[in-house]
Amino acid sequence: MIPRYLLNFDLSQLETEYCDYLIIGGGVAGLFSALKAAPRGKVIVLAKATLEECNTSYAQGGIASVVKEDDSPSVHYEDTMEAGVGICNPEAVKVLVEEGVHRVRELIEIGVSFDRENTNYALGREGAHSRDRILHVGDSTGKAIQDALMGSTRKGENITIEENVFVMDLLTWEGKCVGSLVYNKDDGKVRAYLARAVIMATGGMGQLFERSTNSVIATGDGLAMAYRAGAEVMDLEFFQFHPTVFYSPEGKAFLISEAVRGAGGILRNEEEEQFMIQYHPLADLGPRDIVTRAMMSVLKKTRTEKIYLDLRHLGKNFIKKRFPNIYSTLKAYQMDVARDLIPVVPAAHYTMGGVKTGLSGETSVPGLFAAGEVACTGIHGANRLASNSLLEGLVFGERAVEGASQYIKEFSPSLEGIKISYFQQRDFPLDSLDISRLEKSLKRLMFEKVGIIRYQECLQDALDFIKQNSAFLTFSFNDIKGFELQNMMLAARLTAWAALLREESRGGHYRQDFPSGKKKWRGHLVFALSQEREEEVNWLGTSW
Repeated sequence: MIPRYLLNFDLSQLETEYCDYLIIGGGVAGLFSALKAAPRGKVIVLAKATLEECNTSYAQGGIASVVKEDDSPSVHYEDTMEAGVGICNPEAVKVLVEEGVHRVRELIEIGVSFDRENTNYALGREGAHSRDRILHVGDSTGKAIQDALMGSTRKGENITIEENVFVMDLLTWEGKCVGSLVYNKDDGKVRAYLARAVIMATGGMGQLFERSTNSVIATGDGLAMAYRAGAEVMDLEFFQFHPTVFYSPEGKAFLISEAVRGAGGILRNEEEEQFMIQYHPLADLGPRDIVTRAMMSVLKKTRTEKIYLDLRHLGKNFIKKRFPNIYSTLKAYQMDVARDLIPVVPAAHYTMGGVKTGLSGETSVPGLFAAGEVACTGIHGANRLASNSLLEGLVFGERAVEGASQYIKEFSPSLEGIKISYFQQRDFPLDSLDISRLEKSLKRLMFEKVGIIRYQECLQDALDFIKQNSAFLTFSFNDIKGFELQNMMLAARLTAWAALLREESRGGHYRQDFPSGKKKWRGHLVFALSQEREEEVNWLGTSW
């Protein structure tokens, strides 16, 4: 049985902070939420690391938004729906593409300077987009957005930012979310934060996999704590792997933006042949799920470890100007873009599923809202359209604040008289337990068995491994690595379980034993814990 909390505690014995809006996460969704919530009440932002260390800062390609006259929200809508392979939530996608235009303007107002060509914005095109609509700041768009949001929130009134704190669990009282338990890395103390509404913006869980583009903090903490608190989670079988991550025998990886292929980069096999034209009409700009599977197929066929990205024809000066960060990083690896083919492999990149939410960020737990990658509104369906993620963080970060404000107005939640205590008999980890080694084994297993190409035997192997180590879920750890391991074990099991149940292939979920899509699977797997702490799986069919 999954424990309700990761540790035993008595709220009355803990130091406690109070606020109106508690925002967990310091990326684009979290900081934009903070800016929107600040005029309405006291805001506390809790960040697992420094604000600079989040997936937003790692985003290279850009942010999708309608800018040119030959584009429109309806075209952006169609591109997003097509990429999602039949299970996007059309209402959520409509909100994204229509409201996203206004949110991007707000980014510009707070100081994000997107690249220009003369007087017009320089727009890129990425996989599965039918128009040029990717606004960018060199190849460091996420960092530019994060820097602007950090500057605005740090000088904003009513906003307190606490960095390097680990949120362990969400606190619930009488069926409502009222705050969180927080472990402070500096002094090792556990404190409580009580709030009238909680907005979760903790990002994704790419670190479940051995090879990942994600920040080291993306270990699925938000998903795990929301699930323990009773929130529904959805679409966890759909995981996006980015096609082009620099390959190094030492395992050091960095993302090479899809915008590079949008600018003309070509994928080649060991014989330097362009192969993507055999797999999709858009060739190298096909949807990410198709490109990654094609790459894996070529690797298997040629019995090699890497694919090559050819930028030689683009010219060194162009690469240096348009992709300065990629250029300098490759140069540090003694790679000459004018002469060398760049070795690349796919890596875990983005979580399409997450905590199930409505259009105002509301979850199945009253008082708990979610936005950004940790949330699942159904925007991405089975496969996210490139550069829609930063846009989602903005649009649904604001909408989560609207939902939380309406909740506070309607229910006037009080923070008085909350009494929570929890005790469960727990074992202590053995001195011989090597957390780092177990984590590495889990990540390797997830990449090999629950990665790009899946089938029943491999998925069952993954579940068996997690089951054999399930005792760790109830251990009494006293450090962050232990807590992270517990969260990763839970998130990994739910991901593998969802992948085993969905007996078809669709978008970011490919089953070698069920290689085609099936109409009966046009819907969503939803997981939740009952009041008796029993796990339930429900099916949410589509109505479109």
